[in-house]
Amino acid sequence: MTCQYFSAVSLLCSLIMTTSVRSRSFDKKSHATPPVISDGPNYHVYFNPGDSRITLPCAATGTPPIAYKWTRNGVPLDVDDRVKVDGGTLLMRNPTTAYEGYYQCIASNDAGAAMSNVTFVQAAVLQTSDARTRAMVTSQSATSADPLKLRCSHVIRSIPAPVFEWEKKTTADYFRLNKFDSRITQTIDGWIVFAFVQTSDSGEYKCLSYNSILQESLGGSKFQLNVEPYNASVVERKVHEAPVLLYSTSNATMVEREKLTLTCLFGSWPLGYQVEWTLPSGEMANGSSFTIVNASVKDEGVYKCRAYKTTTLGSKRYSQTGHVSVQIDAIPSFTIFPADQEVVRGQRVNFSCQGQGRPTPNVTWYANGTSLGQIEDPASYVTFSDGLTAFLYLNDIQATATVTCNISNVHGYRLHTAKIVFASESDVDITNPSSQSRSVQRSTESAELSSTLSKTSTEAYHTVSTYSKQTLVSKENGSSKSGHSGKSEAHTSNSATSIVYTSAGVVGGLVVIVVVIIVVVLYIRRRNRNRADPVVPRDYRPRNDILIVNNQRVAYDSDDSGLGIDDQRPENNEQRGLRQQP
Repeated sequence: MTCQYFSAVSLLCSLIMTTSVRSRSFDKKSHATPPVISDGPNYHVYFNPGDSRITLPCAATGTPPIAYKWTRNGVPLDVDDRVKVDGGTLLMRNPTTAYEGYYQCIASNDAGAAMSNVTFVQAAVLQTSDARTRAMVTSQSATSADPLKLRCSHVIRSIPAPVFEWEKKTTADYFRLNKFDSRITQTIDGWIVFAFVQTSDSGEYKCLSYNSILQESLGGSKFQLNVEPYNASVVERKVHEAPVLLYSTSNATMVEREKLTLTCLFGSWPLGYQVEWTLPSGEMANGSSFTIVNASVKDEGVYKCRAYKTTTLGSKRYSQTGHVSVQIDAIPSFTIFPADQEVVRGQRVNFSCQGQGRPTPNVTWYANGTSLGQIEDPASYVTFSDGLTAFLYLNDIQATATVTCNISNVHGYRLHTAKIVFASESDVDITNPSSQSRSVQRSTESAELSSTLSKTSTEAYHTVSTYSKQTLVSKENGSSKSGHSGKSEAHTSNSATSIVYTSAGVVGGLVVIVVVIIVVVLYIRRRNRNRADPVVPRDYRPRNDILIVNNQRVAYDSDDSGLGIDDQRPENNEQRGLRQQP
């Protein structure tokens, strides 16, 4: 009897061992982690066609081992003697203009894939007019105390934007102008502005365009400046004249949190004038330049500048007012993002997504990294928008999946990815056919586990029942042998009570063990299902990172985490992300 009792316990222990072994087999399958991009290329890479090579870094973390591949303009990049992938880093030897394009690194393993940001690789260029045109010298005359400005021209094209410098010719050679002369200002867009000229300024001037990638300068415009001595009566009159507006910053568009300096330059003799700014808020500021730091929408508007000079009589003579219009745009950000969904197989699932930005961002949906427009069965989903919020309905869910909302405008993009998981079944990744077969295998193992549980419980029940019956018969036989004594009735009653208590104790203990084992089994199965949930890398990117905006193909510049703002942004529109496809 004791052996039979322990036989039931042994069967239950066997069930625990079986469950534990199968749990470990599930654990081995759930140790894989999808890649997460840890290092990637810059958003815009310039190269000198004379360089020995271009290097685009890419690295990711994850298990099992990660495989890397690169695409150019959305097409897998062919590897040859000049193009190689070392680890994840792309190496291109002796690059030419044929290597220009949009590049992206893709890191993948059995658990998933991650995409780096898209980088635009572009050859540096510096083109000016022909040598004969550049050799031409333009004559420019002025009278001492007159204001003057000259503009650098003949620069046809420079990638990246050039740095302008002015030089003055001496008897031997050219030398750079003294930047500490408060009368003379050189602007970033190629102007040289004299608040007033004097006879010593006479001479030949030449502007240079310097390309930082090519490390080369080309000469542009040349001017022969002739300054005549001033007339005393004219100079006396200029003392009382108002300053003259010579230059102001062009109207500008900037992105929130960027920095922009506005400049207004005036001509006056002598220099004793003051510049005041009227801001869109109505506040006032002083100085020839005003800097907007960490721009926000409240900084948008028209900035007005004007200069005034106080005469000997104490009155103020004001110049013409300069106007600079500033528009503040914004990189997209989420106001509503799609949430993870736990569903029943065959159920329809709904997602919503909303973003804000300037211009208003476009919304694009992806399923498992693939644009919905590329899905073979268009009846499997419905998308619509109420003007502010975008909605996605997926019909008849039969497998786990990831759904990504992409909000984008010309200044960048943001991604947020949600998971679809089943409430009571192991997940199936529809992007990985092998995972579906693993799911079938796991379902079979689960069925076998349930069958083992049922069979073991039945055997344990029959074992305990047999033990209880044998105990009852034994007690009854013992009580019948002592039935002729004067205390036989009391003894029989006590024996029956003892039998009931013994049977109840055994059955109760068995029920407790079975309940504990069921709880353990359910916990293990639940843990395995959770471990099988798809993990979306923080740096996840869709494969198609080029979007049509205003009838132009542009590559998105932002960091993909979908959770923050990337501060490594270009400083001009050409580098800012408005990249036209070559």
